[in-house]
Amino acid sequence: MAETEYERKRRAETTPEPPGAEVSGDVDPLTAPAGERFVIQQHHATALHHDVRLEMFNGSIPVLVSWAVPKRLPRERGRKSLAIRTEDHPIEYLDFSGDIPEGNYGAGDVRIFDTGTYEIVDRNEERLTVRLEGDRQQGVWHLVHTGEQDGRDQWLAILSEESRSPPEPRPDPNPMLATSGGEPFNDPDWAFEPKWDGVRAIAICDGGSTTLISRNGKDITVAYPELHRLHQQIAALDSMVDGEIVAFEEGTPSFQLLQRRMHVRDPAQVERLSRQIPVTFFAFDLLYLDEGDLTSASYQDRRERLEAVLVPSGFVQISPATLGEGVALYEAAAEQRLEGVVAKRLGSTYVPGERSRDWIKIKTKDDADVVIVGWSEGSGNRVGTIGSLVMALYDDGELRYVGQVGTGFTQDTLAETLGRLKEMGEGEAPFGPDMLRSATELRKVRWIPPRLVATVEYRQVTSAGRLRAPSFKGLRTDKRPDQCTIDQLLT
Repeated sequence: MAETEYERKRRAETTPEPPGAEVSGDVDPLTAPAGERFVIQQHHATALHHDVRLEMFNGSIPVLVSWAVPKRLPRERGRKSLAIRTEDHPIEYLDFSGDIPEGNYGAGDVRIFDTGTYEIVDRNEERLTVRLEGDRQQGVWHLVHTGEQDGRDQWLAILSEESRSPPEPRPDPNPMLATSGGEPFNDPDWAFEPKWDGVRAIAICDGGSTTLISRNGKDITVAYPELHRLHQQIAALDSMVDGEIVAFEEGTPSFQLLQRRMHVRDPAQVERLSRQIPVTFFAFDLLYLDEGDLTSASYQDRRERLEAVLVPSGFVQISPATLGEGVALYEAAAEQRLEGVVAKRLGSTYVPGERSRDWIKIKTKDDADVVIVGWSEGSGNRVGTIGSLVMALYDDGELRYVGQVGTGFTQDTLAETLGRLKEMGEGEAPFGPDMLRSATELRKVRWIPPRLVATVEYRQVTSAGRLRAPSFKGLRTDKRPDQCTIDQLLT
């Protein structure tokens, strides 16, 4: 029997796809006997598309009659999506999910987007109407044959009716927070993830767009154009993904490098910086999937679903997790100069905006997010710019002085931070007269309103409550000043 179109396009020894069926030619979907099953695969090939496949019969042999749909099956009544008729696939393709290696036809990652049963509602010489009953797609669609163009057999997919249940409300995009812990530990009831030194963000993804929300509820999407296609890497109708935006310098996360991008909103400058300082989104939790709220599900369940639907790429990765073995991961994190690890209880739910003992951060180095309340001018080669920044933390609603930081700056961060300080205008000293008399280093400080937040590293906390040997890492806009509390130093 002659090779089928499916077999002509593939080399069995180099692709994991199933071998072709022993059939002669492709069937006509407008007349072929119908089966019952269907599959939709999300195909990350040269161009992202969905492959819609319906079981039909070529004689007595079941095959999958297939269409490539570049913009997915439409979910709005009346909207039309182009569908290109492709070669029939063997019925074994119902279960195929995997990576087609480079050099092969259709090279790229294939994920099952949906599977289930279907029935033909109606068909004639130019239109096929089917009802899909899948996990994600539920409703009636028309497939209308419009003829050949540029050598392609073209159809239109049109939604007639959708029968999915109404969507659940999305949870608040306010990230769950970890409690500071002590020593690393091993425990089979916990998972351990690297702690990334970046900007926390929740990605709200639907079928056509991605919105990035920072920890303090701001839309930061415009700052990271390379992440605008994040929704395309998720095989789902929609989702909310919790993660960290990270920039790397020589293979190590660099918050200071990332700071050069955090505050930029001018489109031309954003585009230039995205090429100079590319970022990666490390996904570690899934809060919403296919119009359903997952926050009451266990961490283990959410994590398994995340790994099932997210397709890693150059700009989005799944943050690795190790079950039970926290000590080894901590040692590896310290060796690789990462911030530390986060331990997460396998059975824990996700509580937006809450700091929970079900998540514990164990740091390889001490750092803190502090409120900048003033600054002093430098001397020597720092004349005309910043000498040091005055740091404070909230303690029962009042700002407490925790020292000054004058190291860790680069020329770029000095210039940017000085600009932000001058934008703040003048403020008043937030400390009482006793503190101002005893802390002589504060006598020449220029006070500003307590609205800037910075991250600093330090060696220890002195008996007077000051940070010893602090080093400036960068300003951050994803955290409110009132979230910078003294308990960072007490745990």
